[in-house]
Amino acid sequence: MRALIAGGCGFVGLNIAEALLRRGDGAVLFDANPLHPAAAAAFAALPGELTVLEGDVRDAASIEGAFSRQTIDAVFYGAAMTSGPEREREAPAQVLQVNLLGLVNVVKAAADKGGVHRVINIGSGAAYGRHRLEGQGALTEDLTPSAPESLYGISKHASEAVSRRLGALLELDIRSVRLAAVYGPWEIDSGARDTLSPLMQAALAARHGDTVFLQRRDSQDWVYSRDVAAALLALLEAPAPSHDLYHISSATPCSVMDWCAALAGQYPDFHYALATGGTPANIDLHGDKDRRPLSGARLTADIGHTLPDDPHAAFTNFLDWMDQHGAFWEKR
Repeated sequence: MRALIAGGCGFVGLNIAEALLRRGDGAVLFDANPLHPAAAAAFAALPGELTVLEGDVRDAASIEGAFSRQTIDAVFYGAAMTSGPEREREAPAQVLQVNLLGLVNVVKAAADKGGVHRVINIGSGAAYGRHRLEGQGALTEDLTPSAPESLYGISKHASEAVSRRLGALLELDIRSVRLAAVYGPWEIDSGARDTLSPLMQAALAARHGDTVFLQRRDSQDWVYSRDVAAALLALLEAPAPSHDLYHISSATPCSVMDWCAALAGQYPDFHYALATGGTPANIDLHGDKDRRPLSGARLTADIGHTLPDDPHAAFTNFLDWMDQHGAFWEKR
């Protein structure tokens, strides 16, 4: 199998590529950014076939060229501008063009070329908007309404409806997912993410021997990037999924402080504490309140895939990756 990954040189895209290549499949990375040298070196040691195509999802001709030069069996749409308020204010068109209109270009090219088994549109729990902060219990795909507020959340919510409509019109199998907050290997400061995950912020601080001060002890469904990739591949290969929207979320919540404890065991010069007595927090937790978790029950019930429930095993894997890819941490 050969899958095209739009946004393939970004955070989630690199994890999908790694998972494909590790099992001997082909990964075609389509991205406006080049492949990070550390990722290129790591991927070269894997058995699958890697192709990197530089292009812009906003340019329909660029996308069409990628499909015309490759035999593509499946598509992941992971190109995204994970925007904060400043980017939304200064460059709203860029956010919408990448997150929504780029998807249209990719879907149309896939349908025109033919032979694509399935397209997976990678969305976000941000589509729930205020409902991630209000109420109790886990959010479910069929019962929790969507009320996105940011342009990022609005565009991700709209991408699901666009996928549903174009899939019907073009007779193309398109499934959407909503990811919980992702952390782990290959989180890259490419310019498409306005703020790194709190766990990566802490990891960088540990790497440099800094002290981290946390605003509070959070507890959220942080989901490990390699587990996300495994779930996406499971959905890609499911024979006949019953739904067009699924959550991908950790089965067990954890906290940034839990991760800091794991980091302290690996980096003796690293220290962490709650910010008290006027000490300012230096890790952005992306809000002052925990978000409600996304339920993964639909994915388990429908295709039989459940994400791992041991955050500490993920922490150990992440620490191993940090040791193996120290060069990745240096600014390009």
